[in-house]
Amino acid sequence: MQQASSAPPPPPASRAIAGFIISLIAGLLILVQGILRFVRGTLISGLFSDEIRRRILAGLALEAIGIIAIILGILVLIGAYLIYSLGNEMAGGIIVVVLSVLSILTGGGFLVGFILGIIGGVLGILKK
Repeated sequence: MQQASSAPPPPPASRAIAGFIISLIAGLLILVQGILRFVRGTLISGLFSDEIRRRILAGLALEAIGIIAIILGILVLIGAYLIYSLGNEMAGGIIVVVLSVLSILTGGGFLVGFILGIIGGVLGILKK
């Protein structure tokens, strides 16, 4: 006859909800800023004036920065998803922190995305 164990069942796995939500907002801010920079660069390079060459170069620079910010924003969103998935919180948090720090080179999602990305990534690493 088998004896039933009296140990309580293990607690259910909890998700890092706070880290996920804050990282998600950070990724969206970085993405929105990248889209705005890209559109602004396209508009500047499309305007015709006496300084066509200068406007085209300024527009192309803004387009490149916008594309980089869009890529960083998408990768931060992927990191936020990893924070939400069980067992990948540490990897997602590290991705979010590193990419949020890199996003400061493109404006950091109006700087709020940069700050929220660091906070959300750390919360993801701590599984909170």
